[in-house]
Amino acid sequence: MRHLRTAIAVLAAITALGACTVAHPGTPKAGPSTRNIEDELGNTKQSDLRKVFTSSPQQVNDYWNSDRMKNAKPRDTQPGSATDVPKDEPVGVVIHPTSGPVRSPKPQPADNSGAVWSRAGLSASTNGRLYTSYGNQNFVCSAQVVNSTSGTIVATAAHCIWDTQDGKEWADNVMFIPGDTNGSSPYGRWTAEMIYAPTQFTTGARSGAGGTSGSGWSYDSAFLRMRPLGGRTIKDAVGGQGIAFDAKADSIRTIGYPSAPPFDGTTMRSCSSPTYTENSRVTNTISIPCRMTPGCSGGGWFTHFDDSTGAGYMISSHSTGNGSTSNGSLMGKIAYDLYKRADSGA
Repeated sequence: MRHLRTAIAVLAAITALGACTVAHPGTPKAGPSTRNIEDELGNTKQSDLRKVFTSSPQQVNDYWNSDRMKNAKPRDTQPGSATDVPKDEPVGVVIHPTSGPVRSPKPQPADNSGAVWSRAGLSASTNGRLYTSYGNQNFVCSAQVVNSTSGTIVATAAHCIWDTQDGKEWADNVMFIPGDTNGSSPYGRWTAEMIYAPTQFTTGARSGAGGTSGSGWSYDSAFLRMRPLGGRTIKDAVGGQGIAFDAKADSIRTIGYPSAPPFDGTTMRSCSSPTYTENSRVTNTISIPCRMTPGCSGGGWFTHFDDSTGAGYMISSHSTGNGSTSNGSLMGKIAYDLYKRADSGA
């Protein structure tokens, strides 16, 4: 069973920053290797990792009229067969949020209800809904802006931008609305320039009537590179959450937009847990009690989260769930390599 490695070392590594490598956006990123990204990824072809959009922001905005947004279906990923994969290599890279504390606040309480979230501080502007289409079908997930050098990066789950059913295709018309409330866009409607998912996911994740299957679900993380809006990057406009790759969690808060009953997707909601369980069914994943339903997919799982400032460190996102338990894949070297590629636009 996978062991959550002490990259943050609970309080000390985020406060003292001595137990792990820390990448500060805006300065050169120290990391586990200075090799070329292409070498780190085993000479993986770029086309296998990303999709580049040719449609204009106006075309995407025109596509997402009020009816399509209202009727977009949540991505529904039910847990399925067990999978055993090699452990993802730790990198211990921590990137701080653009605002809020770097010290750990008190542990999160046990609350699996999916209650309306207070929308405090940074979470009000960085967390939002992600709209995508596949052919003539429209879907909605959750996502969040994370801090980056380029200021363009939104993090979500890979199954939100890659079809794991029969189509096996990238999403189209990808639009992110931070702070989405009742269909409003308080911070604008942002369109994706590129989307990135691990080849481990695109080649190894499947889903159907029997639930999920395949090794890809151990790597259900993705990054979006967003186009500027009004001459600003999305980070400059709304801020960015922290993100940690293969970090030790103390307690967890997850934020998303569940859309299936008894929820309707119109409000930002949350579960929290003082502990987590290492998932025995799918390697490289953890689980918490949470009643949120489909639509929360891609919503961030944050450790060292401060409820008063709405800032924390993303370590995972909602991947699969059954209405009582939520599962998320941990972000290690594979996710970090993908993040660096998205941040550089490679």
